[in-house]
Amino acid sequence: MKVFATTILFTVCSYFLVFAQSVNPQEQWELLNNGSETDRIEAAKKLSLYYQSESIDSLRIVGETLFFYGIDNHYQPAIEFGKITLSEFYVMNGRINDGIVMAKATLPRLQERGDMALLSNVCRIIASGYRKLDDGNSSMLWAKKAIAYNKSNSESTDKTEGIISLAEAYLLQNKEKLCIETYDDYISKASKAKNYRGLSTAYARLGDIYRISEKFNLAEKFFKLSYQMAQKTNLTSPKAHALNNLAIVYFEKGDTINALLHFQKALELRQSVNDVKSISESLYNIGDYYFYLGHYSKALQWYQKSTDLAKKNELLKEEKDGLLAMAQVYKEMKQFDESTEHLEKALSISSDLKLQQSADDEDLTNLQHEIWRTDFEEFKTAEIKKETSFWNYVLLIVVAVLGITVILLVVKLRKIQST
Repeated sequence: MKVFATTILFTVCSYFLVFAQSVNPQEQWELLNNGSETDRIEAAKKLSLYYQSESIDSLRIVGETLFFYGIDNHYQPAIEFGKITLSEFYVMNGRINDGIVMAKATLPRLQERGDMALLSNVCRIIASGYRKLDDGNSSMLWAKKAIAYNKSNSESTDKTEGIISLAEAYLLQNKEKLCIETYDDYISKASKAKNYRGLSTAYARLGDIYRISEKFNLAEKFFKLSYQMAQKTNLTSPKAHALNNLAIVYFEKGDTINALLHFQKALELRQSVNDVKSISESLYNIGDYYFYLGHYSKALQWYQKSTDLAKKNELLKEEKDGLLAMAQVYKEMKQFDESTEHLEKALSISSDLKLQQSADDEDLTNLQHEIWRTDFEEFKTAEIKKETSFWNYVLLIVVAVLGITVILLVVKLRKIQST
């Protein structure tokens, strides 16, 4: 089964979280595209947090829109937050090292003006990147920096920034007890601030930790808490992920009736907002459900639905997964010709997927070069200003020396004349 268990939600942060729980995307897009300079930045902040769990591709569009607005209008704050948003996208999209480098490049200016909120946010992004690289030590270092900056931020209300990253860093270092204690600390702080989205994430991660340890009753308890918190937000993905997680733990406990019920609830929720990619994943999960129960004909039906939907919407990875699953079912049914046919189709899609990935990588590389070009131009401008200031200073000294010399000469001449 495809286990979601908050791999997407994991990057959640507390920055502007109250807005993310009640944000109106259409309204914020209008502000991002047509608002004043400050309105655009505030809209980008709300949308970037909203799309961290709802749509990674939309997160990129938010970052690009703000970044290029800043370039076109020579507005540095827009360029800066556009870079931060894009660095988060790069980390979440798998271009992790690029995202980390991009995020680190924003730190000097933030440190110069003492922007504790954004410093904490950027450090959290970097910590998340190192977590994805399985670098527990670096992840812990940057998570602690995020926490420290957040403590110094007088505008922060719940003081949770960076704590989830710290918990996950402990888990990478096989310190499960410290990880759980850190999550407990996060939950305590987030509960006081009514940070429901963050609570849903924390409970889901605890549930997954206990599920992996085969402590299924504890896993069920925390997945239920995750769902309860998700219901208090207006976000679809946290609720659907929580239902999916519950379905998986019910299946592993042997409660197949509740497992199917929750898979179906997750599917209905995703269908209600037409989240096509997630719908395809839910259909696949129900196919898995029947496959592991040995109901091969029903498994084929659901895998076929998932594959057809993915094909219709050009979701190559999901289409390939569906074809591979169907090939496995046919193999179990001893229908080897059909199994081979579906394997060949999957291999064909693999070639298309590589081409698509190559095109996407080239596009992202071009975007990164544009950001580097901006950084270089900013650096050269600063150098020119610095050099100009230096020569102005030298000129001022020369003028002052000449002035003093002239005055001394005048004084001396007057003395000579007076004698």
